[in-house]
Amino acid sequence: MIELQWTRDAVLDQVDMLFLEQLRRAWADCPPARRLLAAFLGYKPPARPSSNYQELLAMFPNGTIR
Repeated sequence: MIELQWTRDAVLDQVDMLFLEQLRRAWADCPPARRLLAAFLGYKPPARPSSNYQELLAMFPNGTIR
């Protein structure tokens, strides 16, 4: 959690999924300053690979990877 300057151990010990969802919603409405600055400067993060399992299977219609 770079924006909050928390350590990995602090996050693992103190943060639950409900808190993460609330934080995500809050940042959707009011993003952290570093993200606003990056957007203002035109930075676009790289596209993330899909986590959709069905899309992965569709890449190999015969069921084999060559």
